[in-house]
Amino acid sequence: MTLALMALALLTAADVAAAPGSEDGDLALIPELPNVPGPSPPPASPTSRFPQARLYLEDAFTLAARREPLVPLPPPLPYRWQNRLSIDAQVEGLPRPSLKLVLSDRFDVVAQEDVALWSHSTPRNELREAYAAWQPRPRLYFEAGRINVRNGVALGFNPIDVFRPRTLVGQASLDPSVLSRNRLGTLMVRGQAIGDRGAITLAWAPGLFQPSPLTRDAIGVDPRLDATNATNRLFASVSANLSDVSGQAVAYHEPGRSKAGLALTRPLGQSVIAYAEVALGHEASLLARALDFGQQTKTLPAGAAPPIPGDLSPAWRTDAAAGASWTVARTLTVNLEYHFHQGALTATDWDRWFDTGRAEPALGPQLWYVRAYAADQLEPASQHNAFVRLAWPDIGRDELELDCFAFVNLRDGSALTQVTAIYQVSDRWTFTLAASINAGSAQSERGSLPQVASVIGALVLYL
Repeated sequence: MTLALMALALLTAADVAAAPGSEDGDLALIPELPNVPGPSPPPASPTSRFPQARLYLEDAFTLAARREPLVPLPPPLPYRWQNRLSIDAQVEGLPRPSLKLVLSDRFDVVAQEDVALWSHSTPRNELREAYAAWQPRPRLYFEAGRINVRNGVALGFNPIDVFRPRTLVGQASLDPSVLSRNRLGTLMVRGQAIGDRGAITLAWAPGLFQPSPLTRDAIGVDPRLDATNATNRLFASVSANLSDVSGQAVAYHEPGRSKAGLALTRPLGQSVIAYAEVALGHEASLLARALDFGQQTKTLPAGAAPPIPGDLSPAWRTDAAAGASWTVARTLTVNLEYHFHQGALTATDWDRWFDTGRAEPALGPQLWYVRAYAADQLEPASQHNAFVRLAWPDIGRDELELDCFAFVNLRDGSALTQVTAIYQVSDRWTFTLAASINAGSAQSERGSLPQVASVIGALVLYL
């Protein structure tokens, strides 16, 4: 019944949206920004039916430095070294002119400190996407399978990116733009109707499994569908381009949690693009959701009180991100953003977090669980943050690219900073070096983390 209603709605939308005009229409005028919402590209022409594959080998070696946090961290401690050898495949093909098959997968062999080399977690497989796309008529698409659905226009935090929780995979970078592109998709059915001035999307992701714990002793090749499909979720989106303003409105629902959101972009002159997104939802706070999830997965004791006082009842809460992108001399792009996450920890919550951790060390595991839950959900742990990113794709020579970013907690001034240099050795070889640091006082969000700094070197061979 759900699929029938989705099909009827999209067929109707296609007739309304597909006004006469060119195939690209005004959609081509939408400013290009990382994570800008938009329709999936149409299937390739019928002449390219053979599978097209993009394969590469990657070896990423990480060295990290630890410190003793103010609130003792329960085991296991973060590793000080890790090596990941991966083969990455992105394949798509057209068995029929109207049918496209897509696969995006990475197989890893991981060696790291304090883990036996031939343990069951040494081999790991990250099935990011595997789906089929059907085009029954021009500009109307139906897809089914595991799909990475990204929404939002900001770079550091996307309030309307509702499918981001529990999708993180091992990376050679902490850059949020990289994390959003290279992550686990969600098993769903999705329909899209594309017109000259916009698009309509409907998606349903079924809840097929019980939620899995944040960390568990599982075989490394597990596709982790119990992380991405642990509850029923409905999603609807309408995107449009009106004059020089591009927008996307979304609606989302899962049991006990609903959201509505809006994202807008607008060019300001030739070199600046302003953007903003906001989401309003009826949900519990980060603290309450972490406590509930821990008890649901039997990680925390049933009926346990919250480790710090807080409001556990659901309420209307707002998330927002606003910023601008400034292109300097055609090559350097600077992004500056402000992030607000109303359900996250307040200044009072942080004071209580540190006071409780020092006074009652036995509550340390529960205190750290709240922060681990926020990281697993890919959401800020603090209410107010700033984000700045510099991208320099041609720093003096075509082969060298420089990227750097910083998340700054506006309450305590602590920051996560990363600088990445990417050097294209040849058409087939690329070397990346990324250095990051968690800076701040011992009683701050970033300064209290056990990992103070890390350096990652990655060598990629394109096959």
